[in-house]
Amino acid sequence: MMKKYFYDLRVFLWGIVAEMEYTLYPWKTSNPPEWASKKYNLDHGIVDEYEDHMYYGWLKSHDEKINKLEENLISLYVEIEKLKK
Repeated sequence: MMKKYFYDLRVFLWGIVAEMEYTLYPWKTSNPPEWASKKYNLDHGIVDEYEDHMYYGWLKSHDEKINKLEENLISLYVEIEKLKK
């Protein structure tokens, strides 16, 4: 009996989430309308040989920056621990 209750609750909540999804994503096809592409900077569908490389370069540069920040934080932590002693 308890399993049926939780199952019904899960189906009910899934229905609410599905309705929210339909509201938040108003287009029904896999291709968003042009206004949404412009407003939210979505994929425009134009194949560009440099776009993937630029995106990869951007990700790589941010990864390097994050790694450098982590290294700096670790070295600061070590220095602070040395000063505490």
